Amino acid sequence: MTWRRCGNLPVMDPSTDASASIANLHARLRGGTLRIPELIAGSLDAIARLNPRYRAFSHLAADAMAQAEVLQAELDAGRVRGPLHGLAVSVKGSIPVAGLPWTEGTRIFGSRVAAQDAAVVRRVRAAGGIVLGTTTLSELAMYGVTNAFEPMGLNPWDVARTAGGSSTGAGVAAALGMAQVNLGTDSGGSIRNPACHCGVVGFMPRIGGLSAEGKANHSPSLSTIGLVGRNVADVEIAWDVLADAPGLRVDAPGRRLLVLRDLVDTMCDDETLALFEAACTGLSKAGFELVDGGVPGWMAGEHAAGVVSLHESGQALSRMDLSLASDGIRQRAANAARLDAATVDAARAACAALRRSLPATLAATGTSAVLTPTWPFAAPRLEALSLDVRGRTVPIDPHRNCFVRAANAIDACAISLPMGLYPGARVPAGVHLTAPGGSERAVLALARAMEPCLSGLPPLPAP
Repeated sequence: MTWRRCGNLPVMDPSTDASASIANLHARLRGGTLRIPELIAGSLDAIARLNPRYRAFSHLAADAMAQAEVLQAELDAGRVRGPLHGLAVSVKGSIPVAGLPWTEGTRIFGSRVAAQDAAVVRRVRAAGGIVLGTTTLSELAMYGVTNAFEPMGLNPWDVARTAGGSSTGAGVAAALGMAQVNLGTDSGGSIRNPACHCGVVGFMPRIGGLSAEGKANHSPSLSTIGLVGRNVADVEIAWDVLADAPGLRVDAPGRRLLVLRDLVDTMCDDETLALFEAACTGLSKAGFELVDGGVPGWMAGEHAAGVVSLHESGQALSRMDLSLASDGIRQRAANAARLDAATVDAARAACAALRRSLPATLAATGTSAVLTPTWPFAAPRLEALSLDVRGRTVPIDPHRNCFVRAANAIDACAISLPMGLYPGARVPAGVHLTAPGGSERAVLALARAMEPCLSGLPPLPAP
C-alpha cells in the first residue's frame, strides 16, 4: 500500500482506498476515473476489515450499495448534487437514521428503531451523501470511555488509550478513512475530544448551525451537531453543504490570536507544553500574531457548564427507566438530583458572564479567536482515573475539560486539529480555537490557514 499526505494525516493511495480528500474524490467521480459504487465498496471493505478491532460503527445500513448505484446513474446523466455527491457518511448513534437501531448506546433504548431521519440526515441525503451507518458513542452521549452495552470505538493509535467521547466512533471512522463525512454531537467537547485523540479535525458550530431537529438532546443549552473529518478542507466543504446558514467563505482571516498563556502553563503537562510551543512557533513564523492574555471568567464558565450539563441531563434521565442503565448513568442521575436551584442558577449566570466576556476580550485585544491545546495531556489509558501533571496528581475528569468545555458554556464555535504526536504515548495532540458563536466561517478559515504550519502525523500503526 502506498502512503502519501493529505493535510496533516497520512492516507492511502486514493486509487485503491476511500481515504482521499473530498475535493480529490469529487474531481475523480466527475471525471469518470472513479465510480461511486467502487468508492462505497472501498468504505464498506475498510469497515469489514477494521471495525471488528476498532469498533467505529455500531449499525450498518443495508442499502448503501443500492444508493451508490442510484447516485452513479444520476452522475452518468449529468446531474451533480454537489461536492458530497456519492460520498460516504457516518452518523453518530444519538442521531436517528430511518430503519436503523436508534439506541443512543444504551440498553434503555436497545430495541428502538428510528422511524425517520433527523433533519441533518435528510440534508445529507439530499446532497447526495450515502449514509453507511451509525457510529459508537458513550452511553446516552454522556461522556464515558467505556460502554458495556455497545462497546465504544478504540483509539487507532493505541487501543489501550481512550479515543475520546462521546462522538467516539466518528473520530475513529474519520481516522481510519471509513467515511469522508462524519456527523457527531458536542455538549462538552464530545466532537473535539475524539478528533484530538484520533488525529483528525473536529468542528463544533454554534447550536443550530447544523439542524438539531429530530436528534436526542439531553443537554439542550449546551449541545450542538458538528463534523469530524480528516482535514480542515473536508470539514469546510461539508459545512458549506449542510449548514442551515452557510454564508460566504472567508479567505483572509485575521491572524491575531489570543493565547491563554497562564491557563496553558498551569493545566498542561510538559509534553503538551512542548508540542504547543512548537505549534506556536510554527504559526508565528507563518505570520500569525499571538497575544498572551486571559479571558475573565473562563474557568468559572467551564465549571458552570459541567453543572448545567448535569442538571439538564438529570432532568432527561428522570424520565427514563434507569434499571436498564449502567451504574455510571445511575450515579449521574443521583448526582443531578442533589443539585439545588440556587446552584444551577449560579452556573447559568457564570455561563452568561463568560458569554459577555469572550467577545469583549477579543475586541479589546484585537484578536479573532482563543488559541489553546485541545487537551492538557495525552489520551489517557482507558482504566486511568488520574495522572501526573508536572508533579501534581490531577483527576482526569474534570481536568481534561479546561480548554474545550468553555465553548459549550457560551454557545460558541470551536475546532480542534492535529499539532503533532506525543513522543512518549505516541498518540496525537490537538490545538484548539474558540470564538463566539456566529464566527464559524472565520474559525474554519483560521484553521485552514493554520493546518500547513503544524507538525504532521506519521502513518497510523499497522492494525
